[in-house]
Amino acid sequence: METSSNSFSLSGSGVGSLLPFFPVLEMLFPVLEVLDPIGLLDGFIDADEDEKTEVTPTMSSGASPSPRFGHWVTFFIMSSITLGALIEARAHTDRLSPAARANQNYSVACCAILFLLSLLVVFFHSRPLLSGLIIGTRIEGVTIFVLTAFWSALVGIVSDTRHGLATDSFGGISNGNLYYFSWGGLATGVSLMSSYVRSVWGIDLTEELRMRGRRLRYWVCLGATGSIQMGSSARLFDNHCGLSSAGLGVEEMGSIKFCKRCQLGIAIGIFSAVTSMALIGIKLGITGRGRMPWLYATESILCCILVASQAVGVALLTSHGGPGAPLNNIFYSSWGSLIVGLVLTASCVEDWSAASGSLRGRADDVGENSIQERDRLVPSEGIS
Repeated sequence: METSSNSFSLSGSGVGSLLPFFPVLEMLFPVLEVLDPIGLLDGFIDADEDEKTEVTPTMSSGASPSPRFGHWVTFFIMSSITLGALIEARAHTDRLSPAARANQNYSVACCAILFLLSLLVVFFHSRPLLSGLIIGTRIEGVTIFVLTAFWSALVGIVSDTRHGLATDSFGGISNGNLYYFSWGGLATGVSLMSSYVRSVWGIDLTEELRMRGRRLRYWVCLGATGSIQMGSSARLFDNHCGLSSAGLGVEEMGSIKFCKRCQLGIAIGIFSAVTSMALIGIKLGITGRGRMPWLYATESILCCILVASQAVGVALLTSHGGPGAPLNNIFYSSWGSLIVGLVLTASCVEDWSAASGSLRGRADDVGENSIQERDRLVPSEGIS
């Protein structure tokens, strides 16, 4: 009797004992497909499907099913690593107070929800018959919004020194995987939201910021880094210098220098965030395209003040005894604010140089035209 090319003998091979587990493996095949982006398991997963149905040309094997499929896979990877690091950090933390334990349990539950939702969305994207239920629909938009909100809360919890997860007692990074991948997940969520808005409503946020005003994107970045600097400094001050420091030991209490520098970080962060938000509002509210020297002068003055204040902040906040001396939110946000401020100042200087060159060129053109006009009006002397 002839046998098909896909059949094989199980006798004497020891594989027959695995037959009871085949239904379980078949149920796991969709998950394995998600975890196998390069198609190593295609020969095993598609073997039975080739016998039952013919392959329909609904989607080419190399085509991406969604413009955000890569984002969702990245989101899933970030949530997987963060969940594993979070479970490990919770098991080895020395923060055992009821409040700390409650926040640790909440962070694990929050990250587990992120992991399961991202896995489910990736599975839907990878199935042609199910992808229409999620791609570009309100379900995807609501899911992105919920996941981004969860990531924001997760970042706030794991970065808090009172919870003993990603940072030590003074804000230094104690678990690099948890710290960096939680921030990476939040950045991926923001990128996902931007991609969804662009594909569904046709609004390119990056292009809109570029078209609505020169340097507007940099002011948005400065507002974000200033807000992080302000919030992180306020949290450390509250944990080690304020009312929340009542239950800490003597070795965890902040020194006078530490507390004063935390206050400096709060002041600089507020100034950077408020200034950025004010200029963003002014630039977005301007509808005309005429020249406004007062706006350029205001930007130039504020850029110089911001660079000077952030330079002082970097020198004091990130030096020995400062709240940003270890690698933490204050360290990165302080340096980020200074770098963005330098980019803004360089852009203002570039505009000044371009305007000065244009004025000199006009002056030269006017002078040359006047000389030519004078030579034309004055009669030349003939040779007698």
